[in-house]
Amino acid sequence: MKNKVSGILFDMDGTILDSEGLWDKAQIQFLKENNIIATPNDFNDFKGLSYKHFYPLFIKKFNIQESIENVRRKLRTYLYKIMETDLKYIKGFENFYKSYISNTQLKVGLITNTTRLSYQKIQTCINIDDYFNFVITVNEAKKPKPSPIPYIQAMEELMLKPNETIIIEDSKTGLLS
Repeated sequence: MKNKVSGILFDMDGTILDSEGLWDKAQIQFLKENNIIATPNDFNDFKGLSYKHFYPLFIKKFNIQESIENVRRKLRTYLYKIMETDLKYIKGFENFYKSYISNTQLKVGLITNTTRLSYQKIQTCINIDDYFNFVITVNEAKKPKPSPIPYIQAMEELMLKPNETIIIEDSKTGLLS
């Protein structure tokens, strides 16, 4: 029996937004100011992690002698400045949305390990809310990815059944979720 697709749930960073490179730039800038040389490959283990998991690993990996809150504030400041000029959608996302999702009855949600504060900054840079009926950031998730709970929360909120829902992810953390 064929299942009818009623909804699509998207991850955000690296899936609809070409933003992971921006985060890499912010990390490189922070590390450079601390006389630590790094490349984007040094950040592969961090992709898709929630901030609660990211910062302790980042600080440990690079032996940073600052508090989590200071590192977080500085990285966020660098990232937000970079977003103002460099944030864009993944190539093909807008065309995919217009071709296959808009003008349908599909319920569309966004599930991200990004904070609500960062999501609000994204809203000021691009028209992201034009694409989604519902958004769960790490702040609203009962438990962050790789837990499946954020996707379950979204399906419940949008009244979707798992066998009628497509989930689009790009990271190991998201795929585990």
